[in-house]
Amino acid sequence: FWTTPERAEWTPKTDVIPLSDLWESMKSTDIEILGFAYHMMGNARLRIEPPPPPEEYVNFVKHYYERCVREDPDGEWSDSRYSAGWDLVNIFGSLWRDSRVPRSLLNDLKHFLGHLYRDGDEKIPTCIVQGTLEHLVEQKPIRDFFSDWQKDPILCIAYDEACLWPDGGGNTPLGKSDE
Repeated sequence: FWTTPERAEWTPKTDVIPLSDLWESMKSTDIEILGFAYHMMGNARLRIEPPPPPEEYVNFVKHYYERCVREDPDGEWSDSRYSAGWDLVNIFGSLWRDSRVPRSLLNDLKHFLGHLYRDGDEKIPTCIVQGTLEHLVEQKPIRDFFSDWQKDPILCIAYDEACLWPDGGGNTPLGKSDE
């Protein structure tokens, strides 16, 4: 997640944050502090040392994303329900393209999204479909990855609704590039 290619023309990340310092913020119960930690991890000018293990990063993202989706905060650092959903599309897309990431992590994220869809209040399923799934299934390989949802009596609704977006011509850059 936080690597710079060897012999790169420039090094994009210049300041270092010790992972131990970031862990403290990642354990907070305050959604603003969680949002701050999340944004520090995504800041291109910063490098986390040592890099967080992918599993720990995904666990933190799931925790933060779930809080944002359920609470829909309106803070300085925390993401709204939908902006968190869009961020998750980009994270999922980045993990999808990284051959070093175990596919089990992507399965974990898929099951996590299914859990949120099933167990959320009336606003959450709409957010999962419109803020995240629609943009993931724009990419055929990711659509295929989620196709097992068609066999589930509840998740098939989410899958079918999400597929309406790209099938109708919807297309965004979300999740398609690391740039």
